[in-house]
Amino acid sequence: MKRKRICLVTISPESEYTSRIMKGVFSQCKRYGYDVVVVSALVSVCNYYKNYLQGELNIYNIINFDLFDGFIITPIPMTEDQNMILYDKLLALFSSCTKPVIALDKKFGDFPVIYTDDKTPFNKITEHLIKKHGCRDFDILSGPDDSPLTNMRLNGILEVLNSFDIPTDENRIFRGDYWYLGGERLADRYISGELDLPDAVICLSDHMALGLINKLEKNNIKVPDDVIVTGFGAVREAAINTPPLTSYVPYQAKTGAEGVNYLRTIIDPAASIVPYVEKEDLNLKIGASCGCDEDFSYTRAFFPGDSAGIKYNYNDSSVWDNINMTMLQESYMAEILTGSETPEVCLGKIYESKYLLKPYKRFYICLNDDWLNTDADFSEGYSNRMLLAISAHNGSKLHGWSHHVFIGGGRERYFNRKSMLPALEEEPKETFKEPQVYYFAPLHFGKISLGYVVLQNDLSLPGHVGQVFRNYIRNINNALEMSRTKYRSIYLSEHDAMTGLRNRRGLENSIEAKISEAEEGAKIFAIVADMDNLKKRNDNYGHSEGDNGISLVANAIRSITDDNEICVRGGGDEFFILGVGDYTEQQLSEKVSRFRGYLETANEAMSIPVEASIGYSLMPLDKKEGFQVVLDKADARMYEDKRSKKSQKVKK
Repeated sequence: MKRKRICLVTISPESEYTSRIMKGVFSQCKRYGYDVVVVSALVSVCNYYKNYLQGELNIYNIINFDLFDGFIITPIPMTEDQNMILYDKLLALFSSCTKPVIALDKKFGDFPVIYTDDKTPFNKITEHLIKKHGCRDFDILSGPDDSPLTNMRLNGILEVLNSFDIPTDENRIFRGDYWYLGGERLADRYISGELDLPDAVICLSDHMALGLINKLEKNNIKVPDDVIVTGFGAVREAAINTPPLTSYVPYQAKTGAEGVNYLRTIIDPAASIVPYVEKEDLNLKIGASCGCDEDFSYTRAFFPGDSAGIKYNYNDSSVWDNINMTMLQESYMAEILTGSETPEVCLGKIYESKYLLKPYKRFYICLNDDWLNTDADFSEGYSNRMLLAISAHNGSKLHGWSHHVFIGGGRERYFNRKSMLPALEEEPKETFKEPQVYYFAPLHFGKISLGYVVLQNDLSLPGHVGQVFRNYIRNINNALEMSRTKYRSIYLSEHDAMTGLRNRRGLENSIEAKISEAEEGAKIFAIVADMDNLKKRNDNYGHSEGDNGISLVANAIRSITDDNEICVRGGGDEFFILGVGDYTEQQLSEKVSRFRGYLETANEAMSIPVEASIGYSLMPLDKKEGFQVVLDKADARMYEDKRSKKSQKVKK
């Protein structure tokens, strides 16, 4: 029986909110035997570099509803600072979804919503301030609206205040925005003297609390000496702030798990539901902003040794089991990749850098089929046909990776974009014994999409899509764009601008490899075609009409060129094809007939017919002799054809 597959649509996977949601989703899906696909941009929706943000948000265009049994959406991180660009994009996308969808913590269209229990944490925060610090005078920095989430948090505070007979002044509940600016605006009112300082300000989010604290500190109002401030969310910035912010870890992992439970009742209605148990004793995080002694286990948890400058014993192989930012920088990955001379070499170097992705077991790079074309505009969506450029997986040995790099040498592997990834079409229970997680992340340069990368692992070891992975991908983005630029420069130097065919330099660079790789007994052929009466055409009808004629002959010669052959504009109105292999006279004669047939058919729609002369030569390949002899013979026969036609016209 096919394994169920859940798609988690989110953003900023290294953020605390998203990582906690993923923890609950993964735990429950592993319990039920479901695969998980995470589709996520790697940056915040508030990213100031708008072109880069556009490239990141393109990843959501890859979603194919038919591949999934249900969807979980996280609108909260998608609407930071009231930015609705992604929210609106996804709402339009999911308007056609017929699969079950559950949103977490915020309304998403008309889809059902599961809310995190934020009332209990604010009960405990308020009790802590009253019992531990004797606070009686409170200000509350609330949310921007009367959403269920805002009201739940606010009610958690008011319930405890009422139980302690502490009166609530509605004028001391201030509208915020869940972002830094809300706290800064309230700080301005304290600083100006418009508002008296209370004993404590309870903020409904960490970011508002941080905006408040830091603005007060800059204006010599000390926290907690002059006023106590608490937050909610226990984000990284709260722990490393000065002073560290007293906060609370929300029960968001439980919310993620409950999202899976909701979908299970629909996609697996006869199956049992297993409750997710949250460890509540670990949720209150004591900083110094409330007046307590700082809990260093809380603040140190956000310093996992990923700061630049830390030295490691690289002779100890186990050090590579936990890659961090220092190790990524010391790998010189960026320099190695951008120094690649060709796209093939670049992809090979990316493959060699895969050790930086541990502990992931599979790694894929999927590119637009014409990603090297710098004129193609993929600022929205992906090509219908995708190139599986890299497919690598970790074998049973510690460092034993096997791989395929599907680019160049006729090894290209393409797939339909609707399948998202060939591995998703494999029978999971046969290929992977336990449930899998797939992380889809965008590859792009600025707003131009190049493709996407996929990491895969067992759900029992899901890994963490964090700072290392995000910067690893940035290195790849820059390297791929450098490869495109180099490829474009080489392409322009080896191709004719008008027709797109190779020029003489392009011919020489290409034919040498074919000759050197040819097997014993191979033959080499050349076909030469030359447009008739180009000067007369230019003189009588203008150079634009002459260019039209050249383009038509170019299309005719291209039409008889096979993929393994080289088609060239030799200059002016002369074209030729060269090929190495097992050819016969009959094959070449047929090519010449097809060329003439193409012109004959095309001329039916032309007001001024185009004519061309053609000749060919086939010889045993002499690697020392090269291609010039066979080309000269074909050229001579082309001129014989030209003279023959002139002679026939004279006789008429």
